[in-house]
Amino acid sequence: MTVVRVALAQLNPTVGDLDGNVAKLIDAYEKAESAGCDLVAFPELAITGYPPEDLVLKPGFVADNRAALERFAAHTGDCAAVVGFVDADRDLYNAAAMCANGGVVGTYHKRLLPNYAVFDEARTFTPGGDDEPVALYVIAGAKVGISICEDIWSPFGPLATQAAGGAELSVNINGSPYHWEKDAGRERMVATRAQDAHTPIVYVNQIGGQDELVFDGGSFVVDAEGALVARAPQFVEDLMIVDVPIPAIYRHRLLDPRGKHTDADLPLVHISDRSRRPEGPLATPAIANPLASDDELYQALVLGTRDYCRKNGFTDVVIGLSGGI
Repeated sequence: MTVVRVALAQLNPTVGDLDGNVAKLIDAYEKAESAGCDLVAFPELAITGYPPEDLVLKPGFVADNRAALERFAAHTGDCAAVVGFVDADRDLYNAAAMCANGGVVGTYHKRLLPNYAVFDEARTFTPGGDDEPVALYVIAGAKVGISICEDIWSPFGPLATQAAGGAELSVNINGSPYHWEKDAGRERMVATRAQDAHTPIVYVNQIGGQDELVFDGGSFVVDAEGALVARAPQFVEDLMIVDVPIPAIYRHRLLDPRGKHTDADLPLVHISDRSRRPEGPLATPAIANPLASDDELYQALVLGTRDYCRKNGFTDVVIGLSGGI
Protein backbone atom coordinates (compact mmCIF):
# COMPACT_ATOMS: atom_id res chain seq x y z
CA MET A 1 0.00 0.00 0.00
CA THR A 2 1.18 3.51 -0.83
CA VAL A 3 1.89 5.69 2.21
CA VAL A 4 2.38 9.46 2.02
CA ARG A 5 4.10 11.18 4.94
CA VAL A 6 2.40 14.56 5.35
CA ALA A 7 3.23 17.50 7.63
CA LEU A 8 0.40 19.82 8.65
CA ALA A 9 2.01 23.20 9.39
CA GLN A 10 -0.49 24.89 11.70
CA LEU A 11 1.06 28.35 11.85
CA ASN A 12 0.22 31.87 13.06
CA PRO A 13 1.01 34.26 10.18
CA THR A 14 0.72 38.04 10.42
CA VAL A 15 -1.21 39.96 7.76
CA GLY A 16 1.20 42.04 5.69
CA ASP A 17 4.41 40.63 7.22
CA LEU A 18 5.67 38.89 4.09
CA ASP A 19 9.24 38.42 5.31
CA GLY A 20 8.18 37.14 8.71
CA ASN A 21 5.64 34.77 7.21
CA VAL A 22 8.15 33.35 4.73
CA ALA A 23 10.62 32.80 7.56
CA LYS A 24 7.96 30.81 9.44
CA LEU A 25 7.22 28.74 6.34
CA ILE A 26 10.86 27.96 5.66
CA ASP A 27 11.48 26.93 9.28
CA ALA A 28 8.49 24.56 9.25
CA TYR A 29 9.42 23.23 5.81
CA GLU A 30 12.96 22.38 6.89
CA LYS A 31 11.66 20.47 9.91
CA ALA A 32 9.20 18.55 7.72
CA GLU A 33 11.90 17.73 5.18
CA SER A 34 14.25 16.52 7.93
CA ALA A 35 11.46 14.21 9.16
CA GLY A 36 11.26 12.53 5.74
CA CYS A 37 7.95 14.10 4.74
CA ASP A 38 6.72 13.82 1.17
CA LEU A 39 4.39 16.81 1.48
CA VAL A 40 3.87 19.75 3.83
CA ALA A 41 0.65 21.79 3.77
CA PHE A 42 0.45 25.39 4.98
CA PRO A 43 -2.68 27.46 5.74
CA GLU A 44 -4.74 29.53 3.33
CA LEU A 45 -2.96 32.73 2.20
CA ALA A 46 -0.03 31.87 4.47
CA ILE A 47 2.28 34.16 2.48
CA THR A 48 0.18 37.31 3.07
CA GLY A 49 -1.59 36.32 6.28
CA TYR A 50 -5.37 35.90 6.36
CA PRO A 51 -7.50 37.89 5.76
CA PRO A 52 -5.38 40.42 3.80
CA GLU A 53 -8.45 42.57 2.99
CA ASP A 54 -7.60 45.82 1.13
CA LEU A 55 -3.86 45.10 1.02
CA VAL A 56 -4.54 43.00 -2.08
CA LEU A 57 -5.82 46.14 -3.84
CA LYS A 58 -2.25 47.51 -3.77
CA PRO A 59 -0.42 46.24 -6.89
CA GLY A 60 2.94 46.58 -5.15
CA PHE A 61 1.84 44.35 -2.29
CA VAL A 62 0.53 41.68 -4.67
CA ALA A 63 3.83 41.75 -6.58
CA ASP A 64 5.78 41.50 -3.32
CA ASN A 65 3.64 38.56 -2.21
CA ARG A 66 4.49 36.72 -5.44
CA ALA A 67 8.20 37.44 -4.95
CA ALA A 68 7.89 36.11 -1.38
CA LEU A 69 6.33 32.90 -2.73
CA GLU A 70 9.24 32.50 -5.16
CA ARG A 71 11.72 32.95 -2.29
CA PHE A 72 10.01 30.20 -0.35
CA ALA A 73 9.75 27.91 -3.38
CA ALA A 74 13.51 28.29 -3.98
CA HIS A 75 14.07 26.53 -0.62
CA THR A 76 12.03 23.46 -1.55
CA GLY A 77 13.52 20.12 -2.51
CA ASP A 78 12.06 16.64 -2.86
CA CYS A 79 9.42 17.39 -0.22
CA ALA A 80 6.49 19.14 -1.93
CA ALA A 81 4.69 22.06 -0.28
CA VAL A 82 1.19 23.52 -0.68
CA VAL A 83 1.26 27.24 0.11
CA GLY A 84 -1.51 29.84 0.08
CA PHE A 85 -0.83 33.15 -1.70
CA VAL A 86 -2.51 35.87 -3.80
CA ASP A 87 -2.28 35.21 -7.54
CA ALA A 88 -2.81 37.94 -10.13
CA ASP A 89 -3.58 37.82 -13.81
CA ARG A 90 -6.40 39.95 -15.20
CA ASP A 91 -8.02 39.44 -11.79
CA LEU A 92 -6.96 38.60 -8.23
CA TYR A 93 -7.27 35.07 -6.91
CA ASN A 94 -7.10 33.39 -3.52
CA ALA A 95 -4.63 30.73 -4.63
CA ALA A 96 -2.57 27.73 -3.58
CA ALA A 97 0.84 27.01 -5.08
CA MET A 98 2.36 23.55 -5.29
CA CYS A 99 6.09 24.00 -4.77
CA ALA A 100 8.86 21.42 -5.22
CA ASN A 101 12.47 21.12 -6.38
CA GLY A 102 13.16 24.83 -6.13
CA GLY A 103 10.12 26.26 -7.88
CA VAL A 104 6.35 26.57 -8.28
CA VAL A 105 5.12 23.58 -10.29
CA GLY A 106 1.39 24.36 -10.26
CA THR A 107 -1.30 26.76 -9.06
CA TYR A 108 -4.90 26.31 -7.94
CA HIS A 109 -7.49 29.11 -7.65
CA LYS A 110 -10.16 28.92 -4.95
CA ARG A 111 -13.54 28.17 -6.56
CA LEU A 112 -16.04 28.97 -3.82
CA LEU A 113 -15.59 32.40 -2.23
CA PRO A 114 -17.42 32.91 1.08
CA ASN A 115 -19.32 36.19 1.26
CA TYR A 116 -21.34 35.93 4.47
CA ALA A 117 -20.90 36.56 8.20
CA VAL A 118 -17.25 37.69 8.67
CA PHE A 119 -16.29 36.89 5.07
CA ASP A 120 -16.28 39.28 2.10
CA GLU A 121 -13.89 37.52 -0.29
CA ALA A 122 -16.06 38.26 -3.34
CA ARG A 123 -15.18 41.94 -2.85
CA THR A 124 -11.47 41.37 -3.45
CA PHE A 125 -11.10 38.05 -5.28
CA THR A 126 -12.42 36.38 -8.43
CA PRO A 127 -13.39 32.70 -8.16
CA GLY A 128 -11.46 30.17 -10.16
CA GLY A 129 -13.44 29.22 -13.26
CA ASP A 130 -14.57 25.83 -14.50
CA ASP A 131 -12.59 26.48 -17.68
CA GLU A 132 -9.31 26.70 -15.75
CA PRO A 133 -7.16 23.55 -15.96
CA VAL A 134 -6.97 21.57 -12.72
CA ALA A 135 -4.17 19.08 -12.23
CA LEU A 136 -3.45 16.31 -9.77
CA TYR A 137 0.06 15.99 -8.36
CA VAL A 138 1.83 12.63 -8.11
CA ILE A 139 3.53 12.72 -4.71
CA ALA A 140 5.13 9.55 -3.30
CA GLY A 141 3.23 7.68 -6.01
CA ALA A 142 -0.21 8.98 -4.95
CA LYS A 143 -2.42 11.37 -6.95
CA VAL A 144 -3.02 14.43 -4.78
CA GLY A 145 -5.70 17.10 -5.27
CA ILE A 146 -5.64 20.50 -3.56
CA SER A 147 -8.44 22.88 -2.59
CA ILE A 148 -8.95 25.91 -0.36
CA CYS A 149 -11.22 26.29 2.66
CA GLU A 150 -14.81 26.92 1.44
CA ASP A 151 -14.22 24.63 -1.56
CA ILE A 152 -14.65 21.61 0.70
CA TRP A 153 -17.98 22.67 2.21
CA SER A 154 -19.98 21.95 -0.95
CA PRO A 155 -20.76 18.28 -1.70
CA PHE A 156 -20.65 19.17 -5.42
CA GLY A 157 -17.49 21.26 -5.23
CA PRO A 158 -13.89 20.81 -6.38
CA LEU A 159 -13.21 17.87 -4.08
CA ALA A 160 -15.84 15.75 -5.81
CA THR A 161 -14.58 16.78 -9.25
CA GLN A 162 -11.00 15.91 -8.34
CA ALA A 163 -12.04 12.57 -6.86
CA ALA A 164 -13.95 11.68 -10.02
CA GLY A 165 -10.83 12.64 -11.99
CA GLY A 166 -8.59 10.21 -10.12
CA ALA A 167 -7.48 11.90 -6.88
CA GLU A 168 -6.32 9.49 -4.18
CA LEU A 169 -5.54 12.06 -1.47
CA SER A 170 -7.08 15.51 -0.91
CA VAL A 171 -5.35 18.46 0.78
CA ASN A 172 -7.50 21.36 1.93
CA ILE A 173 -5.78 24.51 3.28
CA ASN A 174 -7.75 26.86 5.53
CA GLY A 175 -8.12 30.18 7.26
CA SER A 176 -11.23 29.07 9.15
CA PRO A 177 -12.22 31.48 11.96
CA TYR A 178 -13.16 30.19 15.36
CA HIS A 179 -16.59 30.13 16.86
CA TRP A 180 -17.70 28.23 19.92
CA GLU A 181 -17.63 24.44 19.41
CA LYS A 182 -17.03 24.80 15.66
CA ASP A 183 -14.38 22.07 15.59
CA ALA A 184 -16.81 19.17 16.00
CA GLY A 185 -19.04 20.32 13.13
CA ARG A 186 -16.01 20.92 10.92
CA GLU A 187 -14.74 17.40 11.50
CA ARG A 188 -18.16 15.87 10.77
CA MET A 189 -18.39 17.76 7.49
CA VAL A 190 -14.91 16.75 6.33
CA ALA A 191 -15.55 13.13 7.31
CA THR A 192 -18.63 13.17 5.09
CA ARG A 193 -16.62 14.56 2.16
CA ALA A 194 -14.03 11.83 2.63
CA GLN A 195 -16.72 9.14 2.57
CA ASP A 196 -18.29 10.64 -0.56
CA ALA A 197 -14.98 10.95 -2.41
CA HIS A 198 -13.38 7.76 -0.99
CA THR A 199 -10.15 9.67 -0.36
CA PRO A 200 -8.27 10.57 2.82
CA ILE A 201 -8.39 14.30 3.52
CA VAL A 202 -5.67 16.47 5.05
CA TYR A 203 -7.26 19.58 6.59
CA VAL A 204 -4.80 22.24 7.81
CA ASN A 205 -5.95 25.44 9.51
CA GLN A 206 -4.11 28.49 10.81
CA ILE A 207 -4.15 29.75 14.39
CA GLY A 208 -3.92 33.24 15.82
CA GLY A 209 -5.75 36.51 16.25
CA GLN A 210 -6.12 39.01 13.41
CA ASP A 211 -8.18 42.15 13.96
CA GLU A 212 -11.62 40.95 15.12
CA LEU A 213 -11.04 37.30 14.18
CA VAL A 214 -9.51 34.37 16.04
CA PHE A 215 -8.35 31.18 14.32
CA ASP A 216 -8.24 28.00 16.37
CA GLY A 217 -6.19 25.55 14.29
CA GLY A 218 -7.42 22.08 15.17
CA SER A 219 -5.91 20.69 11.94
CA PHE A 220 -6.69 17.03 11.32
CA VAL A 221 -6.58 14.06 8.96
CA VAL A 222 -9.40 11.62 8.19
CA ASP A 223 -9.10 8.39 6.23
CA ALA A 224 -11.12 7.37 3.16
CA GLU A 225 -13.94 6.13 5.41
CA GLY A 226 -14.12 9.39 7.33
CA ALA A 227 -12.46 8.05 10.50
CA LEU A 228 -10.26 10.48 12.41
CA VAL A 229 -6.57 9.62 12.01
CA ALA A 230 -4.85 12.60 13.65
CA ARG A 231 -5.74 15.94 15.24
CA ALA A 232 -3.53 18.90 16.20
CA PRO A 233 -4.25 20.91 19.36
CA GLN A 234 -6.25 24.13 19.23
CA PHE A 235 -4.86 27.67 19.58
CA VAL A 236 -1.15 26.77 19.37
CA GLU A 237 1.29 26.50 16.50
CA ASP A 238 2.07 22.91 15.63
CA LEU A 239 3.82 20.80 13.00
CA MET A 240 1.92 17.52 12.95
CA ILE A 241 3.46 14.68 10.94
CA VAL A 242 1.15 11.91 9.76
CA ASP A 243 1.73 8.80 7.67
CA VAL A 244 -1.38 8.56 5.48
CA PRO A 245 -2.09 5.16 3.87
CA ILE A 246 -3.67 5.44 0.42
CA PRO A 247 -6.23 2.66 -0.15
CA ALA A 248 -7.12 1.16 -3.51
CA ILE A 249 -9.69 3.41 -5.17
CA TYR A 250 -12.16 2.17 -7.71
CA ARG A 251 -13.21 4.06 -10.82
CA HIS A 252 -16.89 4.07 -9.87
CA ARG A 253 -17.00 6.05 -6.66
CA LEU A 254 -20.15 6.57 -4.65
CA LEU A 255 -20.65 10.13 -5.84
CA ASP A 256 -24.06 11.75 -5.55
CA PRO A 257 -25.74 11.14 -8.95
CA ARG A 258 -27.17 14.66 -8.86
CA GLY A 259 -23.67 16.09 -9.11
CA LYS A 260 -22.10 16.99 -12.43
CA HIS A 261 -18.79 15.16 -12.41
CA THR A 262 -16.64 13.73 -15.14
CA ASP A 263 -15.01 10.32 -15.18
CA ALA A 264 -12.16 11.67 -17.31
CA ASP A 265 -8.75 11.51 -15.67
CA LEU A 266 -7.31 14.90 -14.74
CA PRO A 267 -3.83 15.81 -16.00
CA LEU A 268 -0.94 14.75 -13.76
CA VAL A 269 2.14 16.66 -12.61
CA HIS A 270 4.82 14.23 -11.43
CA ILE A 271 6.78 15.25 -8.34
CA SER A 272 7.85 11.96 -6.75
CA ASP A 273 7.09 8.28 -7.27
CA ARG A 274 8.44 6.94 -3.97
CA SER A 275 7.95 8.05 -0.39
CA ARG A 276 10.80 9.81 1.42
CA ARG A 277 9.78 8.40 4.81
CA PRO A 278 12.20 5.99 6.51
CA GLU A 279 11.45 2.29 6.19
CA GLY A 280 9.69 0.76 9.15
CA PRO A 281 6.34 1.00 10.91
CA LEU A 282 4.05 3.97 10.36
CA ALA A 283 4.43 6.90 12.71
CA THR A 284 1.97 6.82 15.61
CA PRO A 285 -0.58 9.57 14.87
CA ALA A 286 -1.28 12.24 17.45
CA ILE A 287 -4.91 12.87 18.36
CA ALA A 288 -5.19 15.91 20.61
CA ASN A 289 -8.18 15.91 22.93
CA PRO A 290 -10.74 18.63 22.19
CA LEU A 291 -10.92 21.38 24.78
CA ALA A 292 -13.83 21.63 27.17
CA SER A 293 -16.24 24.41 26.19
CA ASP A 294 -15.11 26.87 28.90
CA ASP A 295 -11.42 26.17 28.24
CA GLU A 296 -11.94 26.64 24.50
CA LEU A 297 -13.58 30.02 24.99
CA TYR A 298 -10.88 31.12 27.45
CA GLN A 299 -8.04 30.13 25.09
CA ALA A 300 -9.73 32.01 22.23
CA LEU A 301 -9.97 35.18 24.32
CA VAL A 302 -6.36 34.93 25.47
CA LEU A 303 -4.99 34.27 21.99
CA GLY A 304 -7.10 36.98 20.35
CA THR A 305 -6.09 39.62 22.92
CA ARG A 306 -2.40 38.64 22.92
CA ASP A 307 -2.12 38.71 19.12
CA TYR A 308 -4.06 41.97 18.87
CA CYS A 309 -1.44 43.58 21.09
CA ARG A 310 1.59 41.82 19.62
CA LYS A 311 0.72 42.28 15.94
CA ASN A 312 -0.09 45.96 16.45
CA GLY A 313 3.15 46.56 18.36
CA PHE A 314 1.49 47.56 21.64
CA THR A 315 3.74 47.35 24.69
CA ASP A 316 1.22 48.35 27.34
CA VAL A 317 -2.51 47.78 27.42
CA VAL A 318 -5.34 48.30 29.87
CA ILE A 319 -8.40 46.06 29.65
CA GLY A 320 -11.47 47.70 31.17
CA LEU A 321 -14.57 46.09 32.59
CA SER A 322 -16.40 47.03 29.38
CA GLY A 323 -14.03 44.81 27.40
CA GLY A 324 -12.32 47.74 25.68
CA ILE A 325 -8.58 47.79 25.18
